[in-house]
Amino acid sequence: MKKIILFLFILFSINSFVTAQQQKQLTLHCSFPKQLKGGDKIDLKVTVAHHLSKEQTGNVTLELFDANTNKSVDGWFLNIFPFQYFTSIAGENFNTGFPFTVPSNFNGKIKIAIKAVCANAKDSLSQTFTIHSKITGDE
Repeated sequence: MKKIILFLFILFSINSFVTAQQQKQLTLHCSFPKQLKGGDKIDLKVTVAHHLSKEQTGNVTLELFDANTNKSVDGWFLNIFPFQYFTSIAGENFNTGFPFTVPSNFNGKIKIAIKAVCANAKDSLSQTFTIHSKITGDE
């Protein structure tokens, strides 16, 4: 019985190590805004850093969700370039921007989710914001 437990422990440890190594091959960086309010025009800057040994094609996606219902609000927020391709070139990061506009009459919470995938490597980031509709005359 002890041998079986030891075998399972070693197998789990190896699997965890491999998974951790795969996650380090691709890393997302994003400068999320400190706050969002109705009417804001945002160009969310994203950098994909990688440690892949060969040139490969990957993609980065931006998804916007109503945090209360978990339903997509991409169309309402004019997220017109939600999916972008990149090529992993040794020693070079991929920089891009995701433009969207916060509707003036949106009142609630949104979740911004960014995902990058290239071969077996992947990473993701998310952040939730509370948005208050823009008050007339408020600049």
